[in-house]
Amino acid sequence: MIRRLLPPLAPALVALLIFVALPMFWVLRTSFNELADGAYVVEAMTLDNYARFLGDPWYLVNTLWFSIRIALVATAISVICGYPVALYIVKTTGLQRNILMALVMAPLLIGLVTLVYGWIVIFRGGGLLNSLMIALHVYDRPVRYMWDIKGVVILLVYIGAPYVVLSLLDSLERISPYLVEAARNVGASRWTAFWKVVFPMTMPGLYAGLVIVFSLNFSAFAVPLMIGDSNTQMIGLIIYREALLNNDLPFASALSVIMVAVNALILVGMAAFFGRIILNRLEAKR
Repeated sequence: MIRRLLPPLAPALVALLIFVALPMFWVLRTSFNELADGAYVVEAMTLDNYARFLGDPWYLVNTLWFSIRIALVATAISVICGYPVALYIVKTTGLQRNILMALVMAPLLIGLVTLVYGWIVIFRGGGLLNSLMIALHVYDRPVRYMWDIKGVVILLVYIGAPYVVLSLLDSLERISPYLVEAARNVGASRWTAFWKVVFPMTMPGLYAGLVIVFSLNFSAFAVPLMIGDSNTQMIGLIIYREALLNNDLPFASALSVIMVAVNALILVGMAAFFGRIILNRLEAKR
Protein backbone atom coordinates (compact mmCIF):
# COMPACT_ATOMS: atom_id res chain seq x y z
CA MET A 1 0.00 0.00 0.00
CA ILE A 2 2.79 2.42 0.94
CA ARG A 3 4.67 1.66 -2.26
CA ARG A 4 1.59 2.53 -4.30
CA LEU A 5 1.05 5.83 -2.52
CA LEU A 6 4.68 6.93 -2.47
CA PRO A 7 5.10 7.89 -6.19
CA PRO A 8 2.08 10.26 -6.35
CA LEU A 9 2.96 11.72 -2.94
CA ALA A 10 6.64 12.17 -3.73
CA PRO A 11 6.36 15.73 -5.19
CA ALA A 12 4.37 16.91 -2.16
CA LEU A 13 6.81 15.28 0.25
CA VAL A 14 9.79 16.87 -1.53
CA ALA A 15 8.07 20.27 -1.43
CA LEU A 16 7.36 19.89 2.31
CA LEU A 17 10.98 18.93 2.91
CA ILE A 18 12.39 21.88 0.96
CA PHE A 19 9.94 24.62 1.92
CA VAL A 20 8.87 23.56 5.44
CA ALA A 21 11.18 21.06 7.13
CA LEU A 22 14.53 22.53 6.08
CA PRO A 23 13.59 26.19 6.87
CA MET A 24 12.23 25.10 10.26
CA PHE A 25 15.44 23.18 10.96
CA TRP A 26 17.47 26.27 10.02
CA VAL A 27 15.36 28.44 12.35
CA LEU A 28 15.74 25.90 15.15
CA ARG A 29 19.51 25.72 14.71
CA THR A 30 19.86 29.50 14.52
CA SER A 31 17.94 29.89 17.79
CA PHE A 32 20.88 28.30 19.64
CA ASN A 33 23.43 30.73 18.19
CA GLU A 34 24.73 33.91 19.76
CA LEU A 35 24.76 37.50 18.57
CA ALA A 36 28.21 39.08 18.67
CA ASP A 37 29.19 42.75 18.48
CA GLY A 38 28.33 44.26 15.14
CA ALA A 39 25.24 42.05 14.75
CA TYR A 40 27.28 39.03 13.68
CA VAL A 41 25.81 35.60 14.36
CA VAL A 42 28.26 33.25 16.06
CA GLU A 43 27.81 29.49 15.94
CA ALA A 44 27.00 28.19 19.42
CA MET A 45 24.75 25.86 21.40
CA THR A 46 23.19 28.09 24.02
CA LEU A 47 19.73 28.45 25.55
CA ASP A 48 20.23 32.13 26.36
CA ASN A 49 17.81 33.27 23.65
CA TYR A 50 15.05 31.10 25.10
CA ALA A 51 15.87 32.12 28.66
CA ARG A 52 15.79 35.78 27.62
CA PHE A 53 12.15 35.43 26.61
CA LEU A 54 10.77 32.68 28.86
CA GLY A 55 12.62 33.97 31.92
CA ASP A 56 11.26 37.49 31.62
CA PRO A 57 7.74 37.97 33.08
CA TRP A 58 7.33 41.12 31.00
CA TYR A 59 7.69 39.17 27.76
CA LEU A 60 5.42 36.38 29.00
CA VAL A 61 2.62 38.78 29.95
CA ASN A 62 2.95 41.59 27.43
CA THR A 63 3.94 39.53 24.38
CA LEU A 64 2.98 35.85 24.72
CA TRP A 65 -0.20 36.17 26.76
CA PHE A 66 -1.18 39.36 24.94
CA SER A 67 -0.86 37.58 21.56
CA ILE A 68 -2.86 34.57 22.79
CA ARG A 69 -5.58 36.84 24.17
CA ILE A 70 -5.91 38.90 20.98
CA ALA A 71 -5.93 35.72 18.86
CA LEU A 72 -8.65 34.12 21.03
CA VAL A 73 -10.81 37.25 21.00
CA ALA A 74 -10.50 37.72 17.23
CA THR A 75 -11.16 34.01 16.62
CA ALA A 76 -14.23 33.97 18.86
CA ILE A 77 -15.68 37.04 17.11
CA SER A 78 -14.95 35.44 13.72
CA VAL A 79 -16.96 32.36 14.75
CA ILE A 80 -19.83 34.47 16.10
CA CYS A 81 -19.95 36.47 12.86
CA GLY A 82 -19.30 33.55 10.52
CA TYR A 83 -21.74 30.96 11.88
CA PRO A 84 -24.97 32.86 10.98
CA VAL A 85 -23.54 33.68 7.55
CA ALA A 86 -22.78 30.01 6.88
CA LEU A 87 -26.26 28.98 8.08
CA TYR A 88 -27.85 31.48 5.70
CA ILE A 89 -25.66 30.64 2.69
CA VAL A 90 -26.31 26.90 2.97
CA LYS A 91 -30.04 27.58 2.47
CA THR A 92 -29.52 29.57 -0.74
CA THR A 93 -29.14 28.38 -4.31
CA GLY A 94 -28.30 29.66 -7.77
CA LEU A 95 -27.23 33.23 -8.38
CA GLN A 96 -27.88 34.34 -4.80
CA ARG A 97 -25.52 31.68 -3.48
CA ASN A 98 -22.83 32.58 -6.02
CA ILE A 99 -23.01 36.26 -5.09
CA LEU A 100 -22.82 35.50 -1.37
CA MET A 101 -19.89 33.14 -1.85
CA ALA A 102 -18.07 35.78 -3.91
CA LEU A 103 -18.60 38.33 -1.12
CA VAL A 104 -17.36 35.88 1.51
CA MET A 105 -14.25 35.00 -0.48
CA ALA A 106 -13.47 38.59 -1.49
CA PRO A 107 -11.08 39.24 1.45
CA LEU A 108 -9.12 36.12 0.49
CA LEU A 109 -8.74 37.22 -3.13
CA ILE A 110 -7.22 40.63 -2.37
CA GLY A 111 -3.55 41.09 -1.52
CA LEU A 112 -3.03 41.65 2.20
CA VAL A 113 -1.22 44.98 1.80
CA THR A 114 -3.91 46.28 -0.57
CA LEU A 115 -6.58 45.07 1.83
CA VAL A 116 -4.99 46.82 4.79
CA TYR A 117 -4.61 50.10 2.89
CA GLY A 118 -8.30 49.93 2.00
CA TRP A 119 -9.15 49.57 5.68
CA ILE A 120 -6.88 52.48 6.55
CA VAL A 121 -9.21 54.68 4.49
CA ILE A 122 -12.16 53.25 6.45
CA PHE A 123 -10.48 53.55 9.85
CA ARG A 124 -9.08 57.07 9.68
CA GLY A 125 -10.61 59.85 11.74
CA GLY A 126 -12.91 61.16 9.00
CA GLY A 127 -13.22 57.79 7.30
CA LEU A 128 -16.27 55.75 6.39
CA LEU A 129 -16.60 53.90 9.70
CA ASN A 130 -16.51 56.98 11.91
CA SER A 131 -18.74 58.95 9.55
CA LEU A 132 -21.30 56.14 9.51
CA MET A 133 -21.29 55.68 13.28
CA ILE A 134 -21.65 59.42 13.89
CA ALA A 135 -24.50 59.61 11.34
CA LEU A 136 -26.27 56.75 13.13
CA HIS A 137 -25.67 58.50 16.49
CA VAL A 138 -23.76 55.50 17.84
CA TYR A 139 -21.20 58.00 19.11
CA ASP A 140 -20.81 61.74 18.66
CA ARG A 141 -17.08 62.03 17.98
CA PRO A 142 -14.57 60.02 15.93
CA VAL A 143 -13.17 56.91 17.61
CA ARG A 144 -9.55 55.97 17.14
CA TYR A 145 -9.17 52.77 15.11
CA MET A 146 -5.86 53.52 13.40
CA TRP A 147 -2.77 52.81 15.48
CA ASP A 148 -4.99 51.06 18.01
CA ILE A 149 -5.65 47.44 18.96
CA LYS A 150 -9.37 47.87 18.12
CA GLY A 151 -8.50 48.29 14.46
CA VAL A 152 -6.18 45.26 14.61
CA VAL A 153 -8.94 43.04 16.03
CA ILE A 154 -11.52 44.27 13.49
CA LEU A 155 -9.19 43.56 10.58
CA LEU A 156 -8.20 40.13 11.95
CA VAL A 157 -11.91 39.26 12.19
CA TYR A 158 -12.49 40.49 8.65
CA ILE A 159 -9.69 38.27 7.36
CA GLY A 160 -10.54 35.26 9.55
CA ALA A 161 -14.34 35.10 9.23
CA PRO A 162 -14.28 33.77 5.61
CA TYR A 163 -12.22 30.77 6.73
CA VAL A 164 -14.83 30.00 9.40
CA VAL A 165 -17.67 30.32 6.89
CA LEU A 166 -16.02 28.08 4.31
CA SER A 167 -15.13 25.44 6.91
CA LEU A 168 -18.65 25.42 8.34
CA LEU A 169 -20.27 25.23 4.91
CA ASP A 170 -18.57 21.91 4.26
CA SER A 171 -20.11 20.46 7.43
CA LEU A 172 -23.51 22.12 7.01
CA GLU A 173 -23.93 20.81 3.47
CA ARG A 174 -23.51 17.26 4.77
CA ILE A 175 -26.45 17.60 7.18
CA SER A 176 -29.73 16.29 5.83
CA PRO A 177 -32.53 18.87 6.19
CA TYR A 178 -34.83 16.01 7.14
CA LEU A 179 -33.00 15.68 10.47
CA VAL A 180 -33.95 19.21 11.49
CA GLU A 181 -37.46 18.70 10.17
CA ALA A 182 -37.80 15.50 12.21
CA ALA A 183 -36.64 17.32 15.35
CA ARG A 184 -39.20 20.06 14.77
CA ASN A 185 -41.96 17.49 14.20
CA VAL A 186 -41.40 15.92 17.62
CA GLY A 187 -41.75 19.29 19.35
CA ALA A 188 -38.24 20.74 19.37
CA SER A 189 -37.99 24.49 19.02
CA ARG A 190 -35.83 26.01 16.30
CA TRP A 191 -33.08 26.74 18.83
CA THR A 192 -33.26 23.23 20.32
CA ALA A 193 -33.11 21.66 16.85
CA PHE A 194 -30.05 23.74 16.05
CA TRP A 195 -28.28 23.06 19.36
CA LYS A 196 -29.07 19.34 19.53
CA VAL A 197 -28.89 18.41 15.84
CA VAL A 198 -27.06 20.97 13.70
CA PHE A 199 -24.36 22.26 16.03
CA PRO A 200 -22.89 18.87 17.06
CA MET A 201 -22.68 17.81 13.42
CA THR A 202 -20.73 20.95 12.50
CA MET A 203 -18.02 20.29 15.09
CA PRO A 204 -15.45 19.08 12.51
CA GLY A 205 -15.93 22.16 10.35
CA LEU A 206 -15.91 24.46 13.38
CA TYR A 207 -12.68 22.91 14.61
CA ALA A 208 -11.06 23.27 11.19
CA GLY A 209 -12.05 26.93 11.05
CA LEU A 210 -10.76 27.56 14.58
CA VAL A 211 -7.40 25.95 13.76
CA ILE A 212 -6.90 28.08 10.65
CA VAL A 213 -8.11 31.37 12.12
CA PHE A 214 -6.37 31.07 15.48
CA SER A 215 -3.07 30.17 13.83
CA LEU A 216 -3.32 33.16 11.48
CA ASN A 217 -4.26 35.54 14.30
CA PHE A 218 -1.62 34.32 16.73
CA SER A 219 1.22 34.68 14.22
CA ALA A 220 -0.05 37.87 12.54
CA PHE A 221 2.49 40.62 11.96
CA ALA A 222 1.42 42.56 8.83
CA VAL A 223 -1.89 43.73 10.31
CA PRO A 224 -0.41 44.79 13.70
CA LEU A 225 2.49 46.41 11.84
CA MET A 226 0.28 48.56 9.60
CA ILE A 227 -2.72 49.16 11.87
CA GLY A 228 -1.43 48.82 15.44
CA ASP A 229 0.60 51.43 17.28
CA SER A 230 4.38 51.37 17.58
CA ASN A 231 4.20 49.57 20.94
CA THR A 232 2.01 46.68 19.80
CA GLN A 233 3.66 43.58 21.28
CA MET A 234 2.13 40.70 19.32
CA ILE A 235 4.71 37.94 19.00
CA GLY A 236 4.71 37.87 15.19
CA LEU A 237 5.49 41.58 15.11
CA ILE A 238 8.22 41.18 17.73
CA ILE A 239 9.86 38.49 15.58
CA TYR A 240 9.71 40.82 12.58
CA ARG A 241 11.33 43.65 14.54
CA GLU A 242 14.06 41.49 16.03
CA ALA A 243 14.94 39.88 12.70
CA LEU A 244 14.73 42.84 10.30
CA LEU A 245 15.14 45.94 12.46
CA ASN A 246 17.47 44.78 15.25
CA ASN A 247 19.18 42.11 13.10
CA ASP A 248 19.06 39.72 16.08
CA LEU A 249 18.44 36.49 14.17
CA PRO A 250 19.14 34.11 17.09
CA PHE A 251 16.57 35.77 19.35
CA ALA A 252 14.06 36.07 16.49
CA SER A 253 14.54 32.38 15.71
CA ALA A 254 14.00 31.44 19.36
CA LEU A 255 10.80 33.47 19.37
CA SER A 256 9.70 31.71 16.19
CA VAL A 257 10.25 28.28 17.76
CA ILE A 258 8.36 29.37 20.89
CA MET A 259 5.51 30.72 18.77
CA VAL A 260 5.20 27.47 16.80
CA ALA A 261 5.38 25.37 19.98
CA VAL A 262 2.76 27.41 21.85
CA ASN A 263 0.49 27.43 18.81
CA ALA A 264 0.82 23.64 18.51
CA LEU A 265 0.03 23.14 22.22
CA ILE A 266 -3.08 25.30 21.99
CA LEU A 267 -4.27 23.49 18.86
CA VAL A 268 -3.70 20.12 20.56
CA GLY A 269 -5.77 21.40 23.49
CA MET A 270 -8.53 22.45 21.09
CA ALA A 271 -8.44 19.01 19.44
CA ALA A 272 -8.74 17.29 22.82
CA PHE A 273 -11.61 19.58 23.82
CA PHE A 274 -13.59 19.05 20.63
CA GLY A 275 -12.79 15.34 20.62
CA ARG A 276 -14.14 14.94 24.14
CA ILE A 277 -17.34 16.79 23.24
CA ILE A 278 -17.89 14.60 20.19
CA LEU A 279 -17.20 11.41 22.17
CA ASN A 280 -19.57 12.48 24.95
CA ARG A 281 -22.34 13.12 22.46
CA LEU A 282 -21.75 9.77 20.76
CA GLU A 283 -21.88 7.98 24.12
CA ALA A 284 -25.06 9.85 25.02
CA LYS A 285 -26.72 8.62 21.82
CA ARG A 286 -25.89 5.03 22.74
